[in-house]
Amino acid sequence: MKTQKVLVAAALLLMTGAGCLGGSATKSATGGVWSTANGGKSWTAMNVLPTASAVSSIGSVDVLSLTRDPSDEKVLYAGTKASGLLYSLDGGLSWQRPPEGDAFTVVRSGSVLDVAVDPKDPCTYYVLKTDRLLKTVTCGRSFDDSYVETRTDEKLTALALDWYNAKNVWVGNTAGDVLRSTDAGANWAAVDRVKDDVSAIEVSNADSRVVVVGTLRNSVFRTTDGGATWNTLEKDFQTFAQADRVHGFAQSADGKTLVLSSDYGIFRSTDNGGTWQPLSLVTAHGEVKIYAVGVAPKDGNTIVYGTDSTFYRSTSGGSSWNTEELPTSRAASAILFSNTDASSLLLGVQAIEKK
Repeated sequence: MKTQKVLVAAALLLMTGAGCLGGSATKSATGGVWSTANGGKSWTAMNVLPTASAVSSIGSVDVLSLTRDPSDEKVLYAGTKASGLLYSLDGGLSWQRPPEGDAFTVVRSGSVLDVAVDPKDPCTYYVLKTDRLLKTVTCGRSFDDSYVETRTDEKLTALALDWYNAKNVWVGNTAGDVLRSTDAGANWAAVDRVKDDVSAIEVSNADSRVVVVGTLRNSVFRTTDGGATWNTLEKDFQTFAQADRVHGFAQSADGKTLVLSSDYGIFRSTDNGGTWQPLSLVTAHGEVKIYAVGVAPKDGNTIVYGTDSTFYRSTSGGSSWNTEELPTSRAASAILFSNTDASSLLLGVQAIEKK
């Protein structure tokens, strides 16, 4: 018990020692997760990793995704580029890794692209890797393959879980397959083939029968009947250069605001993805690459996005923006808002390879 108290104290010292960095501070190359409570004006590194023998850090880690347990806002999951799965039980104050051992090697190493948690059973969640979808029903004490991509030249790319009926699980891949399971990952079927890499899948928070699928070079596809029929939304994007290159989606808790990021910029929909309009940005459209986008859960007018150097925030639905420098030389890669405070969020970052 004494050792544990020492470790906790050391962890707090390590966390607070990282300090709060504002936009004018000299940037470090610290990775992992950062936190802001004032809309990005200042940031604190949230990288403590206590172990049995010492206090370590996830400050060298590249984060690809951040997910919150719908039933417990303090339980977080981080998917990383090369360090597997990380999780936090205290809102990001400290992080943990899955147990050591051969049975957990697959979730402790390599890329984890995303995590989806069953909204009614927090011990059940899915972990997306490039070659398989893993599932646990034991709060991470064991994992089983739910879906395996057997084609060596194709990769899994996107994951979504139906909040209304968690037996409906969605996965996309580089072959253009939109895959759906209606029995919690036991069996799978391709419900659409979009003829391009699937880059993102989003289940509408307003109506879970509405699902939008973004592709790497072929615009957006949408179903309003749970995948039985599909429509392309290319007409909304074809007049905007490179708008068909979709990176990701974000939405408010009620689904009334849905946004997507693309090579052109950011588009907004207020009708469950039926129609889309571009937002006016600070920079010229297509001038900067947007790596992460987010919408405050309880305030659809608060929209944020991040590039390789800058954090942008609007409280007017995108009609005007405030800008702040990122607290690190790494790029924004994942945004996770507080459930209740539109000024409070976590930011995952990653190093971007310069071409």
